[in-house]
Amino acid sequence: MILSKDIKTVIVLPDFPTEREKFASDELAAYLKRSLGTESVFANRAEPGANNFFIGGPKRNPATAALISQEEFDAQLTGAEGIFIEIRGNTAVIAGSEDFDDAERGAVYAVYEFLERFIGCSFAAYSKPGVFAGEILPRYESIKLSDTRYVKAHADRPYRTAIIQYGEAAGNPYHELNLPFIDWLAKNRYNRILTWASVYEAYKKTGLIKELEKRGIRMSVGHHESSRMWLPYFGNEYFPEQYAKTHPEYYRLNADGTRFTPKSKDDHTGQWIYCSRNEECINQISENLISWISENPSVDTVAFWPNDGIFEQCSCEKCTKYSKVENYTYFQNEIAKRVSAVYPKIKIDMLVYVDLWECPEGAKLEGCLQIDEAAWAKDQRKCGKPDGSCLSHTEFEENILRWKAAGADVVYYDYYMGVYGNRQRIIPMADEIQSIWKRFENVGISGAGTQIECFNIWNHLMNLYTFGRTAYDSSLSFEDNLASLTRLFGEGGSYIAQAIRLMEQTLDGQEIIGFAGKYMIEHIDKETVYGLFEKALAATKGKTERNNIRLLRMAFRYSDIETADSSNSRRTAVSRFQDYDDPTGELAYMATHFDSFRHNDPGYAIAFPVTNTDTHGFVPDKWYDFE
Repeated sequence: MILSKDIKTVIVLPDFPTEREKFASDELAAYLKRSLGTESVFANRAEPGANNFFIGGPKRNPATAALISQEEFDAQLTGAEGIFIEIRGNTAVIAGSEDFDDAERGAVYAVYEFLERFIGCSFAAYSKPGVFAGEILPRYESIKLSDTRYVKAHADRPYRTAIIQYGEAAGNPYHELNLPFIDWLAKNRYNRILTWASVYEAYKKTGLIKELEKRGIRMSVGHHESSRMWLPYFGNEYFPEQYAKTHPEYYRLNADGTRFTPKSKDDHTGQWIYCSRNEECINQISENLISWISENPSVDTVAFWPNDGIFEQCSCEKCTKYSKVENYTYFQNEIAKRVSAVYPKIKIDMLVYVDLWECPEGAKLEGCLQIDEAAWAKDQRKCGKPDGSCLSHTEFEENILRWKAAGADVVYYDYYMGVYGNRQRIIPMADEIQSIWKRFENVGISGAGTQIECFNIWNHLMNLYTFGRTAYDSSLSFEDNLASLTRLFGEGGSYIAQAIRLMEQTLDGQEIIGFAGKYMIEHIDKETVYGLFEKALAATKGKTERNNIRLLRMAFRYSDIETADSSNSRRTAVSRFQDYDDPTGELAYMATHFDSFRHNDPGYAIAFPVTNTDTHGFVPDKWYDFE
């Protein structure tokens, strides 16, 4: 197949294409035009003499059925989210798994795989719309593609989740970078978003739910706002009843004889706020969930989580016979049982963390209950060992497997961007991800979610890229992912790869996630890293590639300056945004010119949680001179 703007391109769709097939076809046409200048025609049959792309397998597309039998196709794609690509002469079949209830993500992934594998695109990053930064699209007059077949039989793990945070000005659901971020998730094999109930409602208002559905991305909804959504203390648009007034007995009885009371309508603290053994309360929440699910078909998992914080449990006579985690587990399991009786495909996601962590002895759990174990029990896990031993074969794994043995589905809540106490410093922990995902496959852990503070990928680019890619294909090595990622940096990619390897080697399990970035920057050979960035920029020709180098170097530079700031040694409490000494004004310059969180909307998809705005007349050099 020779692709060129001078050769007609026909994208052959099924007679009745689904939303995902139409989206995949539109993406293929758009990227072929951007790389080769081709104008694609959409049709239901092939055209002699043209380059024909058949979208969909033989069951979906009669044109494909003429090339490959259903029996052969089914033997190739054996599970959900599989990819099938075959180039034969002037025809290419691009299809995904059929009949696995996978939201047809395989068809979408197959198009992106074709564009990356055969056209040379890179979707490893995104940035501010309209600037030269982010993904790479090579330009050709023409390109010759040899006959070949590529197959990925199925996704290795089904649960690959971005846990989206928007708290305390760290982004918002109306931000301009929402759509580029969602686009990036799909291109890099994330298949789910877990987020707050209010964010989900905002997504509906902005049309982002439709964008998620186009890409086959599912949603887990609730988070620390679950109680405000499904048993609202003050009532809400779905459930106007003010349950605190009509049923105060549903809520936790405090030791002083009062009932739980939130601090305000927006308060999401208080941890487990219910009387866990109140059957009427369980029934009411179950009824409310069933009603809500009927109105929100794009949600297939309810993240029914406690409020935030650590508090005492209900002091009533029934609850005090059991431990807090026993009561919490009983309540969640009963809700799962009632909801699944009406919606058997819906999962109830139960967060287990801090003192709601250990699986109760003798627990028997519903299969529709999904245990979401945070890598944060009494403390956060350590990170950075390439053999995965900061998580695998630890108390975290032992506990999650006890939950699995009790009958529940199990996944991890992890922190590949750290927690906010890490201050968005680079945490080089990508080299352990490959081992972790292989271990998940071996022991039957369905997958993991990683917290992501929107809209920031550059501070943790290697982690977040590796997470999605390896979760989908656990055969990928660290070096496989590194080679793929560093295509973002053009001719300078080999130097950036050396810098990333040095960061990964410096962090080797010495610290928990909250302090890992600080440890790395204090122990790495910074002179060598800065020198590698210099060599990379000098070697690289393309504007986008050069700007990508600047963004990654800026994340390292921020980590260096922030950690060295003298106010860090005096600070006793950490909040999401900090004021720094910043005598040169460089931190303030980064934040006010490039940050996507607070100072600059939309910014460049990079985070500097800095309140400073005084740049002290800082004069930017080539590292801030974007092209």
